[in-house]
Amino acid sequence: MFREYDLVDGGTLVYDVRTEHRAHLHREVKIGRQLLGFANITDWDKIRSELTRRGHGIGAIHQLPVFEGGL
Repeated sequence: MFREYDLVDGGTLVYDVRTEHRAHLHREVKIGRQLLGFANITDWDKIRSELTRRGHGIGAIHQLPVFEGGL
């Protein structure tokens, strides 16, 4: 697993990316990702719009952490 950062209007969405080894491909492949939190927030309204656009519930704003100190 590793983190992926999506720079969007209003800040950064932080995701936990899940991978799985595929023997027939001889490599790891991305099988999914989960929103972990936020970073570098400048505008919560824009973050709310991005969450809606991406199909995330806007409650994530209140439930997920804000990672401090930049990326």
